[in-house]
Formats: sequence, structure tokens, C-alpha cells
Amino acid sequence: MSYEEQPIGAFLDAVASERVVPAGGTSAAVVGATGAALCEMVCIHTLAKSERSGEGSALASAGEELAALRRQLLTLADRDADAVEALLSADDGERTTAAKRATGVPLSTAEACLAVVESAAVVAAEGTPNAVPDAGTGVFLAHAALRASTFTVRCNLDAIDDPSVVDRMRRRATELEADADRAVDEAMAAVRDAS
Repeated sequence: MSYEEQPIGAFLDAVASERVVPAGGTSAAVVGATGAALCEMVCIHTLAKSERSGEGSALASAGEELAALRRQLLTLADRDADAVEALLSADDGERTTAAKRATGVPLSTAEACLAVVESAAVVAAEGTPNAVPDAGTGVFLAHAALRASTFTVRCNLDAIDDPSVVDRMRRRATELEADADRAVDEAMAAVRDAS
């Protein structure tokens, strides 16, 4: 069963169990998907009210992107669990390849979370004022998920025996964090302006 189909309580029970997965990377992807869903909700509520006046094309595009990002993040949750299991069961000859995958998935999660935060600026600027605070919550969740993902990336780098890959992934994680900090500032300024 994919995490998308699993009830929240069952997912949290699995996280809080003796099993190795789901763990941090999977949890971060689910939190990022939750952030995307909150921002998507603001789009849906705003567009439902504005369809009569023909407004909302940028918001409609943002809503479509957020829906795709939500689905992508849930897929990444499954991929993260698979990658961690593969890493733990890899023999010495497969370990570096498995470690690259176990590091690449949270890097992809961080990239998707950055896209959520960037889309949230549009949502906050154009959303109905009483729903915009939910977009702000979505921003904070996606940002936290991004930071958790880049933390996971850095934790996994020691298992990779390829200095160029390690350097590239470390640089990308740092770039994503800096880009996310700027995007959070922009999105939250829009949230404050709407409130």
C-alpha cells in the first residue's frame, strides 16, 4: 500500500514503530504534501468564489501545479522508503549506488518543497483573505519539509564513495535552502499583506 492510500493514523503508527521505514525522509515528503494541499485548498476556495467574475487564471495555474506537487511528494514518500530499505539491504558492491538513491530522493523532495513555497506566493497574493492564513501554514510545512530533507541529504552523504557526487549534492542542498529562505520571505510577505 502506498502512503497516499494509508490512513494518517496508520502512517503515524508505522513511523512510531520498531520498523526502519517510514522514517525521516518519508515523513518529510508527507509533510511537504500536506503543505501543498493547504495551498491548493486556498486556490480551490478562492476560485470557487471568483469563477463568476472570470478571475483567477494565475491562481488556477498555481492550483494545478500544487496538485501535481502534492502527488509528486506522496510518490517521493514511497520512493524514500524503498530507497532506505534498499540501502539497508545492499551488499558492499551495491552500497554506493543505493546510498546515491537514498540521498537523491530527499534531494528531490526538497526541490518539490521549494516549488510548493514558490507557488504559495501566488496563492497568498491572490487568495481569498480568510483562507490565506492556511497558505501561510502550508508555506511553513513545506519549508520545514525542505529543511528536513536537506538534513537527510547531508546525513546520507558519508555513505557515498564518490567525492564529485557528494560535492554536487551538498552544494545543491545549500542552494535549495537559500532559495527556500527567500521564497518563504516572499510568500509570508504576501500572507501578511492579505491579512
